[in-house]
Amino acid sequence: MALPKLNASPTYELNVPSTGQLVTFRPFLVKEQKNLLIAIETQERRDMMRAIVRTIESCVEETMKDLTIFDVDYMFTKIRAKSVGETATLIIPCEECNQGSEVPIELERIMLQGEVVDNKLIELTDDISVQMRYPTYADFMDNDKLFQDTSLTETILEMVMTCIASINTLEEKFSTKDEPREELVNFVESMSAEQFEKVTEFVNGIPTIKQEADFVCDHCGHHNDRILKGMDDFF
Repeated sequence: MALPKLNASPTYELNVPSTGQLVTFRPFLVKEQKNLLIAIETQERRDMMRAIVRTIESCVEETMKDLTIFDVDYMFTKIRAKSVGETATLIIPCEECNQGSEVPIELERIMLQGEVVDNKLIELTDDISVQMRYPTYADFMDNDKLFQDTSLTETILEMVMTCIASINTLEEKFSTKDEPREELVNFVESMSAEQFEKVTEFVNGIPTIKQEADFVCDHCGHHNDRILKGMDDFF
């Protein structure tokens, strides 16, 4: 005789930010939570990202393709809120003494900041332009350099190359996925400061989850007014 099922999971709806697709999801169960906790224990960012995406794929009924990083961040916070409670307690360092304080965060109030403008065409010269796109979860998982402890400049350079979908001339369109990495590096490094600023503006404008964290430090009494941004701040 089969064992009884404990609970019938309720379902909820949300929109995938990058596409507007309406999907139905359930809260995650102990089996998914176990995988998340194991990933947290490893302290490896790649393991945590993989566990988060697998949780989303398990909990969402519909098939989704090419989720962006901000899709993953936003969807996971919504699923997490319905799974373990709408309030999470984070340890946030004080900007004055750098000691951590326990700060309750209302997950349902986390918002996505930034306008979704994918496939933006940026003119670099009169006859050369680049088509920009948002990086997907797969892009990050396949790029070892984005998980290395590198300088901010190197990280931005890597993000710019990840976001360039194609390089266009008046006669031809070059898909970056078909070009050697060395060629793409040379192309980006040959940009003028003004041209590079145009493409980094797109990178800096990639939507991200955010919420204000207003708290008094438990250790020194300093009043902190922080803006939490991205999954690294919330996970």
